[in-house]
Amino acid sequence: MSNRIGAVILAAGTASRMGRQKLLLPLAGQPLLSHVLGVVRKFPWADCIAIIGEPEARLAALCQAQAIRSTYNSKRQQGQAASIVLGVRQLVRDLAGIMFFLGDQPLVSQVLIEALIAHFVQSASSKTIIVPCYQGQRYSPVLFGSYWFTALTELKGDTGGRQIMRANPAQVVEVNWPEKAAFYDADTWEDYQKLKQIFV
Repeated sequence: MSNRIGAVILAAGTASRMGRQKLLLPLAGQPLLSHVLGVVRKFPWADCIAIIGEPEARLAALCQAQAIRSTYNSKRQQGQAASIVLGVRQLVRDLAGIMFFLGDQPLVSQVLIEALIAHFVQSASSKTIIVPCYQGQRYSPVLFGSYWFTALTELKGDTGGRQIMRANPAQVVEVNWPEKAAFYDADTWEDYQKLKQIFV
């Protein structure tokens, strides 16, 4: 089914809380972003793209090394929505859905992605939004059915697709996940140090 689903990797953030480009920080011998790219590329997506920021050349090279195309988001200062809009517009048409990944979530697993896709297929609805949860808290990656593509291209600010989910709770399918580690990100230097301990 993933051959009818597109994938967008959001990797254009300004890392304001980290104070440096976190996606290039070393983690188990490779840049943090490469861990996410490596998992995503294992799936036969209908189309896949990474939305990148600065330093453009280095981030683009990481994507190219994993055979994932990338595009630079010149409006990344406007917030995550700008990357979502760009990603949706860059993907091929006639998709059943789009899964959005965070570039700083290196422990996202193949098993988790497979579970989200399976729930989407089971729903058999273009209006379904699939989101993983741990102890009642929603995380990424999130899969939006094709019904929401127009709404996704109209997003603004830094809230991403959360505003669509809040406005349409009946269409959201939560997939409970037993371990929080899959959702660890690197928003702060402390987050990064925790990730380094896990990857030892």
